[in-house]
Order: sequence, then structure tokens, then C-alpha cells
Amino acid sequence: MPRIRPRHLKFLGTMVLLQAVLLGLSVDDTTVLAQRASVSGLVTSADSGDLMVGATIVLDGLDGERRAVATGIEGLFRFSRVRPGTHVLTVSFVGFTPWVDTLQVAPATDQFLEIELIEDETELGELVVETVRTAADRYIAGLETITPSALSRIPMPDVTYDLAGYLLTLPGFVSAGDRGGQLFVRGGTPTQNLVLLDGIPIYQPFHIVGFYSAFPADIISYADVYAGGFGARYGGRISSVIDIVSVNGNKKKVTGAATIAPFVTSLRVELPISKDAVSLTVSWRESVIEKVAPHLLGQELPFHFGDLFVKLHGYMTPTSSVSFTGLRTFDEGNVLSLETAKDLDVRSSSWKNEGYGIRYLFLPPDYPAMFEFAIHYSGMESEFRLTEEEFRSSKVQSFALNMQFHYLLGDTQLHYGIFANTHIFDYRLGANQRAQRSSVTSGGGFADTRFILKKVLRIEPGVRFESFSHGTSMSVGPRLRAILLPWGSRSRHQFSAAWGRYHQQIVGLNNEQDVSEVFTIWASSPQAKAVPEATHLIAGWKGRIFPWLELSAEGYRKWMKNLAFPIFSESVNGTTRFTRVEGDARGLDLKLDVSLLSFYMGASYGLAEVKYTRELGVGRTILIPGVVTTASVQEDARTFFPPHDRRHQMNVVTQYEWGQNKLSMRWQFGSGLPFTKVNGYYESLDTDKLTSSQGLTQTGSTYVSRSTLYGDRLPNYHRFDVSYERRFTFERVHATLQLGVINVMNRENIFSYNIFTGDRVNQLPLIPSLGLKIELE
Repeated sequence: MPRIRPRHLKFLGTMVLLQAVLLGLSVDDTTVLAQRASVSGLVTSADSGDLMVGATIVLDGLDGERRAVATGIEGLFRFSRVRPGTHVLTVSFVGFTPWVDTLQVAPATDQFLEIELIEDETELGELVVETVRTAADRYIAGLETITPSALSRIPMPDVTYDLAGYLLTLPGFVSAGDRGGQLFVRGGTPTQNLVLLDGIPIYQPFHIVGFYSAFPADIISYADVYAGGFGARYGGRISSVIDIVSVNGNKKKVTGAATIAPFVTSLRVELPISKDAVSLTVSWRESVIEKVAPHLLGQELPFHFGDLFVKLHGYMTPTSSVSFTGLRTFDEGNVLSLETAKDLDVRSSSWKNEGYGIRYLFLPPDYPAMFEFAIHYSGMESEFRLTEEEFRSSKVQSFALNMQFHYLLGDTQLHYGIFANTHIFDYRLGANQRAQRSSVTSGGGFADTRFILKKVLRIEPGVRFESFSHGTSMSVGPRLRAILLPWGSRSRHQFSAAWGRYHQQIVGLNNEQDVSEVFTIWASSPQAKAVPEATHLIAGWKGRIFPWLELSAEGYRKWMKNLAFPIFSESVNGTTRFTRVEGDARGLDLKLDVSLLSFYMGASYGLAEVKYTRELGVGRTILIPGVVTTASVQEDARTFFPPHDRRHQMNVVTQYEWGQNKLSMRWQFGSGLPFTKVNGYYESLDTDKLTSSQGLTQTGSTYVSRSTLYGDRLPNYHRFDVSYERRFTFERVHATLQLGVINVMNRENIFSYNIFTGDRVNQLPLIPSLGLKIELE
């Protein structure tokens, strides 16, 4: 078990004391706030009982004062320091009839409202509604908030939607291909992304086929995606954050859906355990493409994957809730090849994720604060077989405890918390290598604040600090974000900037130089060594030119230090060595959105450059002492573009709806990724055996000769997808028929070159799809 040093116990004790002091000060402040009134409430759907996350709440006073907020993750809202008198409260959400009521607010009172919104069934023409801009839809540098309706715009090879398909339409988000489950965000690597489901870390959340993640649209309430510049509540990764909040389930009636399509089949059920109080949601998916592909495409697609999601959610009181979330995924297949590999049945990759968490939320009805407590477990097992003899495995487990306090004091907010984590690592890197185990425990805290100055400038400073049971000293990560609204809350133009420093003590190591090798080892950074570190700087503008036209531009820079990067092994199946590099990622992202009631078009362009610098030094088999004991190799200094450096990227997505019909199209373009050419292969003999009788019979080992490191680029990539859906309604039952084609032009986009055969391996060809979805509402 990990050893906790006295200095860390002292640190955690200090954090608890600080928590108590802050809480005490807040309690003292209650006597002041009690002289003011407050209005808070819970917003749900009258039909399903679903929480209305992101609903717009507007409080108008008769004196002309207007205040607006949006509901949070539990459908809750609060107005603090409300002046006594008559006020009009309006609650609105797209697709629902607005709720309006007149409130008489008395001094020193606290009103709590339970509001149910009724779905609007009326048919409207092409109308654009401009609403009051709230904190929820203000532009924040580096942040993209994604809803299920946005996911439905992306053509998929089946009738369900998925988070992975949408993420790859965002500028700065790069994938090496349509398989492997690897996502690079603005110069960062997949192991530098923090992916959370209801606060639970998921280590490898993207399936082996690039269209899919572990998060189908049906289980997502919304997702906050930070391409950089994220606040102090997030830590442990240096590139990006994908924070997914799942649905809580229907508490009024049984609902569900079942789908069948060439890629996956799925089943989802939501049912009330206790009406209006407790609900259970279950979602299951499993691929069938490995069985369908030989008949549909005339070739093998050796991929098998699936996921299972379970959530139990219940209200203890109108202002408190408890939930349990569980997720399991599996993936297996040969990432390298289709029919070109000679070792299809041998070379294979597989991984499994599991994550479980319990979360408790409490909003005191007479106090402007929210308390959150959570316990999480997550783990991943990964296996990679190179040959019949060469087999590698890795396992990581993590346990986490978090407590957070949120104080909502009108225009000022304070969010702070403490946390503790334990990570356990197991790995075996070959038949001749001894299995290894290590662990590390950490604890820390964070504070995020928000100040609004004269209703035009919002400043969000924060800081995060964390200490570990061994290794480096305490890491401190300051953060700062700002939003400028030149003309107040009704500004059509917004400016935002973000800056922060990030550290990653728990690192993932894989062979980035071979896109077909997705095997990853998770471990703690070596003792007495500097941990990976990044500094983010983002600045951007977003403007609504017309009610239906929105433009945005965002520039960014990431400075990265102490990164582990693999060194090419001369042996074809040799164990990967690693060296330290520094990274510099910079770019410009441009976006255009046209939104009408029945038509949507989104276009984006990303210009980026990612550059690594390797100093003169020693490359080791791996950066963690004790894992492997092979010799070190001297490496020369070099500057190069890593394999995820995509210079130009474009995406265009359109969707048109008429009646019960929907047509979606997507075109994507990406300039070629860097790669290193192979000059040839040669046999090397063991010179120690040449003088013996074995010298006449030994076959030697195969070695590879390579050209300049990442001196060439693959051909450009582009693909056009289209999908048509027709919806049929029969009282509570809805059926959706989907027809689609992926890679309409059947373009031969390259995935990689097979290092074993020299053959070119292409990405997926033209794939027709026919899917059916049955929903019970």
C-alpha cells in the first residue's frame, strides 16, 4: 500500500482546518445575508421529470432591474440578495412553453419554487428567437458546451449519435484515423486528456472504431469540453478536459429505446423506482460490424467493442439528491490492418474500462451555497500482443474522494474543495520481464472565484495545489479567466481570455510513433524528476452578427515541458525507449454557425503547429525506474513535428429538417500528418556466436532502417458523409428509419504503412448503413 509521509498528513490537516475556517466565516456572513431575500428553485420537465439543465431564469423587478441565471447540473437556480417587492419570474427552455409568475418578495425571506415546464407542441415557421444572454451561454475561451441536439447533426453509420463524432468536427481536435481510439487536442496527446463521467475519470473512453466513444447521446445531459485554459477544479492532466454530465432518468414513467444497424445494436431503459423521486437508467451497446462487414463490404473489419452504463438517481429532499453511476467498456481487435496483415490472428490490442461513483448534492433552501461530496473508483486494463511470444499488459486503478463547496453570492461566487486520490499501477512488458507494481497517494485543494465588475467584465481567478506521497514537491497551478461584455448582458460581441499552469504527476506512456500500437502504460512520474507541465494562453472573440449568424475566432498557445516521447527501436518488435522533450503548440480556430428553426450549418477551420524539441541526452527503455532493465541509448538533439501535427483542418456540417424528415451532411478535410519513411530491413547476427558452431546456423534478428525523423507527410485526408432520417409516430411509440453513407466518394484515405509488410493500410471505405430505432416515450 502507498506510504503517506507526515508532511502530507500535515498538509491534509491544514486543508481541513482551512475548510472549517472558511465555513465558519460563511456562517457568520449568514447574519448579513439574512437581512436580504432570496429566490431559488428546481426546474424539471412536466412530462418526464427530467432536470432542465441550462434553462434560462429571468427575474424582473418593477424598478427595471433585471437579473438572469441558468439552471445548473441538478436543475437548480438561485437569486441572492433580492430586493423586497414585486418581481416577475420567467423560466424558458427551447421546445417548452415559458413559465411566468409574479412573486411578492418580503424582507428576510427565502422562497423555493418547484417549476415544471410543459413541452410546446405547436408548429412554428422559420423564426429566430433572441433570448437574454446568461452566464451559461456566454463565451468562455477554450470551452465548448455540447448538448444531445448538437450530436444529432453529425452523420453516423447507424441511427444513434455519439460524442466522438461531434468532437472531431471541432478545430484543434485531431485523430490519427478511424480506428484506435486516440484523440489529440490542440497539441496534447490522448493520455493528457482528462475525461470525466459524472466526475469519474475514464482512462481510455474512445472505442477502437473512431465513430464511437463510451458516451452515446442518449445518456448525455450535456458535456463541457475545455480545449485548454480550464479552471482550478480540474487537475491531473495538462492538455484538455471533457466533463460529461449524464441524464438522471425518467421519474414519472417507463421510457426506452432499441436500435439495430450495421455497426452497433443498443438498448436503453429508463424507469421510475419511486415515482417523482427515484429513477434507474440502463444503456447497453455492442458492435456487430465484425459479423456484418464480410457480407456488407466484402472484407474483414476485425473490431469488437461495447459499453454498459447504469445510473440510479434519487431526491432525498427537493434540494438534495444522491446518485450512483457505473460504466464498463471493452474493445478488442487488430488496429493495424484489414486484409494486408499476415498476422491478423496474432497481433491484437484490447482494453477495458470500468468506473463507479457515488455523488451527494445539497442546496440549503435558506442559504446561498451548495455542498457536493463524491467517492469514485475507476480502472483500466490494456493488453497488446505483438507475436505469439511477445505479450504486454498494463492495469491502473484509482480511488478518489472529493468535497466541494459552492457559494453563490449574487455577482460574486466562490468554489473551493479538497480531494484525495490513490493510484495503483501494474504492468508487464514482455514474456521475459518481471511483473511490476507501484502506487502513489496524493491530496490537495483548489479555489475558484468569480467577480463581475460593472456588469461588463467577469474575472475568474483560481489556484490548485496538490502534494504526493513520493516524488516531486507540491505542485501549484494558478489559473485566470476573463470575459468582457462591452455593452453589458445584451452585448452581441464578447471577448474572453484564459491562462493557466498545469501539472501531470500520473502519466500515460505509449508508442506514439506507431499509430497501430495503442497499448498504454499508466504510472507515476519518477522520483526526483520534473513532472510534465504545461502553460496555456488563449484569447478569442465571439460575435452574433445577425440573430441567426454567429462567428468566433480563438488563438491559443501551449508551452509543454518534461514530456515523455518514444524513440524508434531498430528492432521491429523491440521494446520502446523514451526520452524527454519540450513541446510548443500554437494555432488559430475559426468558426461560423448559421441557426434557423429548420436549417443549421456549421463551418470551422483550424490552423495549427505542434513542434517538439529533444535535447542531447539519454533515451531509456521507460522513464519509471524498475520497469525494465535494458541499456540506455545516447540520443542527439533534434527539433521535429510529432505525428499529430495537423497543419490545416476544415469541417462543414449541415442539417435540414422538414416535417418528420431530417437530412444531415458532413465534409471534413485534414492536411497530411508527419511520418518517418522506412528505407528497408536487414538481418543482424550475434557476433558473439560467430566463433562458435552456432554461427553457421543462426538466422539473426530483423532490424529496420528509417529515414529522417518525421521528415515526410502522409497524403491529405478528406471524407464526405450523408445521412437521412424519417420519423414515424404511433402514440407513445416512435420509430426512426435511417439511411446513410460514410465516405460517399469512397476515397482511399491512408491510415498507416504496415511496418511488417510495407503495405499501405487505408481507412474505412464507402460504408452504406440502414438503421432502425424504436422509442417508447
